Amino acid sequence: MRLTYRGHDYEQEPVPPMQMRDSGSVGLYRGRELHFSYPRHVPVPQPVNRLQYRGVAYQTTETGEVNSMGRVVRPAAHPQAHHAIAHAHARLIDQQELAKVHHQYLMERLQRRLEVARAKGDDTLVRQLEQEQHQLV
Repeated sequence: MRLTYRGHDYEQEPVPPMQMRDSGSVGLYRGRELHFSYPRHVPVPQPVNRLQYRGVAYQTTETGEVNSMGRVVRPAAHPQAHHAIAHAHARLIDQQELAKVHHQYLMERLQRRLEVARAKGDDTLVRQLEQEQHQLV
């Protein structure tokens, strides 16, 4: 349908009719019966994105379909790529060391909680903490 707004012409695509379902609810408006209904399915447009997974480019459409766009050719490695890889490796080592320290801290805290639970004579808590200790090991 061709429309005009403030001197600008544009095309509007007709909206497909929605299938309606009777809700079973009946109301009264100005003395007349009013039957309520709701749509069977409300279409939700999906976002259109250009994405890449393992070197293969693809695009999603508004209807949720996926269109392959072929394999992506990667450019040659940048001269500083080796430095970036070394930096990432150093960060990984730091994260591994941090994980070890964190695990050690958790074990120390758990041991302290076990001592307190045993001193109080709380057998249920002692069993729970021992199970947690076996999971952490």
